[in-house]
Amino acid sequence: MITAEVVTAEDIKPFRAGRHQGRANRWEASMRHTSSKIRRRLSAICSSSLVHALAVVGMIGGMPAHASSFPTRNITIVVPFAAGGAADTTARIMADAMSKRLGTSITVENIGGAGGAIGTIRVKASDPTGYTIGLGHMGTLAAAVPINRKLGYNPRTDFEYLGLVSVSPNVVYVRKGFPANDLQEFILYARKNGSKLTMGHGGIGAASHVTCVMLFQLIGVEPTLVAYRGFGQTVNDLLGGTIDGGCDLLASVSAQAQSGNLRVLAVAADERSLVLPNAPTSTEAGLAAFKTSTWTGLFVPAGTPAPVVETLRGAVLDALSDAAVQKRLADIGAEAPKPEQRGGPYMKRLVDDEVARWTAILTKANIELRD
Repeated sequence: MITAEVVTAEDIKPFRAGRHQGRANRWEASMRHTSSKIRRRLSAICSSSLVHALAVVGMIGGMPAHASSFPTRNITIVVPFAAGGAADTTARIMADAMSKRLGTSITVENIGGAGGAIGTIRVKASDPTGYTIGLGHMGTLAAAVPINRKLGYNPRTDFEYLGLVSVSPNVVYVRKGFPANDLQEFILYARKNGSKLTMGHGGIGAASHVTCVMLFQLIGVEPTLVAYRGFGQTVNDLLGGTIDGGCDLLASVSAQAQSGNLRVLAVAADERSLVLPNAPTSTEAGLAAFKTSTWTGLFVPAGTPAPVVETLRGAVLDALSDAAVQKRLADIGAEAPKPEQRGGPYMKRLVDDEVARWTAILTKANIELRD
């Protein structure tokens, strides 16, 4: 607060008329005294104002440089998986679009391992400046929590969320020639054959794995679940007849489904996919409770300055509003999140809800990583 002293009547001593001949001299002396005193007090007031003004400037100047001028250098998006997959492609689509809004280059760095935990930990440990962004999805930010007791990060507290960037429904599929034409025939086959049914997935805790767990929990069957390092290896064994089918992202299986190498029995969503319009939804296929999608989003370490977070959130929103970005996502079997699903606060609520949901499902299935 800036305070000012009041100059009172006592400080200004008026000339009092008298009969002394030196009254003019006394007037001049009085005014010199008064002017000097006023100047001193005005100087004090101005000095006080200057101090407060400088303090305000100091507070602004004391903010980290990146908070007011961000970004001033290149940004990195860490993808916790190998290059070439759906997550990697999504990151590159967003990097291209966001770089235009931010006016700086954005590099995608692939740091795979431990089901995505290594790359995610790298983001958590990075300086909270906004120059290192993480990409995560339903597996790394939700399903991994109840499965891995040594996860190394807490999705609910260690990150500031920038927002969802894509949503891809999960699917159940079978090899060409499998003796079931639809989901109901598949369920009958599974119940009859039990562990003889072999289903592939991308590793313990992966979205493909927990989708299979959810499906077979719903139909009361325990098949043999076979873990692979990725969909590429899974589809090789599928085409060779080593396994019967699997669960995965629509974005991962769409190309093989379109070529006829596998059949999608159900899309775990409320609406049919534009990429595979002939594949029925889970409700149409007779298993309405089978609803799950692999959502993907961006985040930064907790403690990143709010202005930086808001700048990055704005870049994400701008990118998702671009028709070219929406088309590129659709081309890989994914979709941009709906307008009401965008933004950091929505993603934070989704992470909290999904952690609770998958904890219940996977704890019931008694699934966890063991040393």
